This record gives sequence, C-alpha cells and structure tokens, in this order.
Amino acid sequence: GSGCAAIIGASGHGMPPGLAGACQLLPIRSLGAATFPGRPNAVGIGAVSDLDMGLVLAVQLGADVVNMSFGTDDEALEPGAPKPHGEAVAYATARGCTLVAASGNSGDRRIYWPAAYPEVISVGSVGPDGRVSAFSTSGDHVSVCAPGERVRPATVQGYQNATGTSFASPFVAATAALLLARAQARSAPVSPVQIKRLIEASAASHHPDTPAGNGIGILDAARALQLLDAAIDADDSVQPEGADDG
Repeated sequence: GSGCAAIIGASGHGMPPGLAGACQLLPIRSLGAATFPGRPNAVGIGAVSDLDMGLVLAVQLGADVVNMSFGTDDEALEPGAPKPHGEAVAYATARGCTLVAASGNSGDRRIYWPAAYPEVISVGSVGPDGRVSAFSTSGDHVSVCAPGERVRPATVQGYQNATGTSFASPFVAATAALLLARAQARSAPVSPVQIKRLIEASAASHHPDTPAGNGIGILDAARALQLLDAAIDADDSVQPEGADDG
C-alpha cells in the first residue's frame, strides 16, 4: 500500500516524485498485516469481501480512480463459483469511478480478477529495457504495460526496490488521475471508458517480438494527456463553464 501510494503521489524525497502530481490520495486499508514463521516481513491477509468493502467505501468517499494491486486466480475458484469482486466493480463503474488493476505475476496466460473485468484497466509489467517482464501475467484482457521491475517507492520504514505488476498498476492509475484532473481543469467531461481508450491509444509500441496478450503497448502518460487535449480541442461543443456563444 505504501509503495503504490508513493508511485502515485510521493513528494520526491529520496525517490522520484509521484506521477499523479498534486492529485489527492485516499488510502483505504482492506487487508491486515500478519507475520509467519521463517518470513522476516509482514504480509497482507484478508478475505475477498474485505477488498470489496474497501472498494465500495472508496467510491462512497468520493474516489474518482481506484488502484487495485491485488487479484484472485480464476483457476483457484471452485467450479461454478461466482467471479470475485464483480458486484463491487459494477458498483464503482456505475458511479463513474475508473478502476485499474494489476494483471498478476504468474508469468503465463491466465485470468485474475478483478483485472479481467472489461470495465477495468488491466496492467502488465515491463522492465527497464521496455521488454515484458517474465513474471507478468498475460491475456486478451490486458490493456497496457507499465514499469514493474526494480521500481523505487516508499515503504513504512523507508524505501524499497519493488518488483511486480502490483507496482506497474499505480503508474496507470496515476495517469488516469492526471487525465481526469486535466479534463476537469478544461471543464470537459471524461468517462472511465474514455480514459481507458486514451491510455490504450497513446501507448508506446512493444518490441516487435512481444507475444500477444501483453496489452497494446507501454504506458505513455504525456502522450495520453496530449490526446486528451486534442480530443477536447476537436469537440466544438466543449466550452468552459459559464461560457456562451455570444
């Protein structure tokens, strides 16, 4: 949680500043911390329902973008069991909230929920060389990739070098927040569907030998903002609040 929040909104002391600039953070604790024999660091534990409650609470408190660096492997579900997080995802999207999720760290083609829901922007990982990470989960539902290897965010104790799609996802969530803030500054509406399309349309191309299922390309936040401005400029119906044709 601290690492993802830092990628989105860190002030830049001891690490790069967060990508989302001055966007506000709304931390929601959905998991508890537990220590296990032989493991030096605490790990998060909890139930799917805890995560769903956290997502719904975030929306109720006014969140416009939610980063979801968690997932449930579809193969771990009982046959015929409902897919996890479905009702919470539907609740959030019905209220105009943009949802971003880590694709998973299985290293193969696989479905994780909530990343596989079509309303969610599913994020894979690339390394410093721009190549898809060996651990990044792929699939037709993956939208885009972002840096997820040796990322330097904060921890409770200081700083860390973090790896995983959980740390790629907040880069995309931060970009979604920037797009929303930019649209609001220009008094132009932008929906979660449009934000997803802008992020996908602006993505830099993968290496030519990248296997299918790793999204359309690599996140390019600056290009996404440029495409948003171009779309607003091209729409003659978009005017600042209080303006008229006179």
